[in-house]
Amino acid sequence: MQMSTDVMEVENELRNVVQEQRQLAEQISALEQHLHDDEKWLRSNPLATVSSQEVLKELLALQAYVGELQAQAVALDDILLELTAEHELWDDPGLLLAS
Repeated sequence: MQMSTDVMEVENELRNVVQEQRQLAEQISALEQHLHDDEKWLRSNPLATVSSQEVLKELLALQAYVGELQAQAVALDDILLELTAEHELWDDPGLLLAS
């Protein structure tokens, strides 16, 4: 019974991580589009204006935030790899005995 529960927990964690990855990818994509729009706006407007300075500050903050989200995405990739390996061990106990 414990093995079945453990397998179900791993499968649930796998689903959760995949869902988080999708949400994070969508968020990164939306922010990258916003960054692109800000960069385009800055190219067509003089940098000396207050509005341009505000957009530039926003751009820099968003770039930093996207970098943090990308680091989270890498961490989720690592977690997914670990969970996948754990799931494979439960699917094929012979792998556990061979190690």
